[in-house]
Amino acid sequence: MLRITILSALMLVPLANTATAQSETPEETIAALFDAMRSGDGDAVRQRAREGAVLQRARPDGAQDLAFEDWASWIDSLEPGQADEQIFAVKTREFGHLASVWAPFVISLNDKIAGCGINHFTLARDGDRWIVIHGADTPFDGDCDTFQSLYRAETDG
Repeated sequence: MLRITILSALMLVPLANTATAQSETPEETIAALFDAMRSGDGDAVRQRAREGAVLQRARPDGAQDLAFEDWASWIDSLEPGQADEQIFAVKTREFGHLASVWAPFVISLNDKIAGCGINHFTLARDGDRWIVIHGADTPFDGDCDTFQSLYRAETDG
């Protein structure tokens, strides 16, 4: 009887590790990207995005393409705390191996607000983790000091 219990317990160990590894949500993956930015750690960004993933900036005159690698290299050039992108009112949709994260933001550089707008990330399950496969953003053309309250008033009301 003891042998069966020990074997059963050993068989559950891989399941326990898998459950822990899969516990990070798509939203937590995106939060980790911005934690990496605040730390000036481009490698941590690279670990959260599929190689070759594209970022696009949607503007009235069309989209501008940028690679995640370019963003990660920029982050590598930063001192910890130099850039601080805060996301809020995050909305996540998830089905199977695909997720979408909508994340309004306000970004500060050297403690001054530098921009604001909306981020949108598409993530895919890659084994036991979520990775970014595409990112897009659009800047808000207005006062970034009041963007968060304006956004919440428009979307909550």
